[in-house]
Amino acid sequence: MNNFTGLYDIRDVTAEDKNFVMSTFLKGLFYGDSWFSQIPKQIFMDEYKKVAEVLFNKATIKVACLREDPSIILGYSILSNDYQTIHWVYVKSSKLADGTTWRNKGIARSLLPRYPTAVTHLTKLGKELLPKLTTAVFNPFKL
Repeated sequence: MNNFTGLYDIRDVTAEDKNFVMSTFLKGLFYGDSWFSQIPKQIFMDEYKKVAEVLFNKATIKVACLREDPSIILGYSILSNDYQTIHWVYVKSSKLADGTTWRNKGIARSLLPRYPTAVTHLTKLGKELLPKLTTAVFNPFKL
């Protein structure tokens, strides 16, 4: 257990969170994957937003937030309703007072199922991390 665990809680997504989730999901996918970044940016944002809206409506979205202020989002995960498929996980890269970020502090791990079977979206970082999820395979068709 790390010393950051007591600083945040995991909660369900709220209506107020959805613009942040949509924005970071689309930007993360566009800039984090060389294939999507080949699409003109406005076309990608307009068209993939439609895909994301369908996905969000049928997924479970969990949010890591500051315990002292639940409106401050540290990260989130988008999972299938049976918690077997990871569609997306995000943790803020904001700098903390000690110069580190919220990343690499166990937040993403706390947002994910222990034994997922599939991952539907990959970025360059996701491709590096996928082997750590020994029970999961990349399957973009599990939407």
